[in-house]
Amino acid sequence: MSAQMMGREFDNYVVTDHVVKPYGWIRLVAVVLVLLSIFQASATLAGGTPTEDEDRAISAEAAAEMIASPESAAAGENLYNQVCVYCHGARGIGGKARKMQCRDFKSKYLYDTISNGKRRAAYVMPSWKASFNEKTRWELVSYIMTLKDLEKCE
Repeated sequence: MSAQMMGREFDNYVVTDHVVKPYGWIRLVAVVLVLLSIFQASATLAGGTPTEDEDRAISAEAAAEMIASPESAAAGENLYNQVCVYCHGARGIGGKARKMQCRDFKSKYLYDTISNGKRRAAYVMPSWKASFNEKTRWELVSYIMTLKDLEKCE
């Protein structure tokens, strides 16, 4: 076959009709970069990366003060409504996960569960340690502790 039959001839260069494009790997890299940016955006929506003060542990006294603080409970409620309500329901009424209203939790149990996650049969609560710093996790505990005192406990 001549070059004209296999493709088109332009100024002594033959361009075949069935060329494998050399930039297929560029598409792969682009897809990987898009997926990484989506992952980063979802991490930001879920609370972002831990802050620089993550290395400094909050003392038991500071944690007890945070749990009793209305400001901490309000901050915890705001975050709860963003990331926890899907499974635990508004104001802890339950849903995919057990209800949290009217239950007498220990603050350390809540903190450990939020930090490390939990698996119960087919239900999995993710670990939030990588997404929320220690202060934020204690704020969530502070809010959840307020749910035990609701008027309508069934």
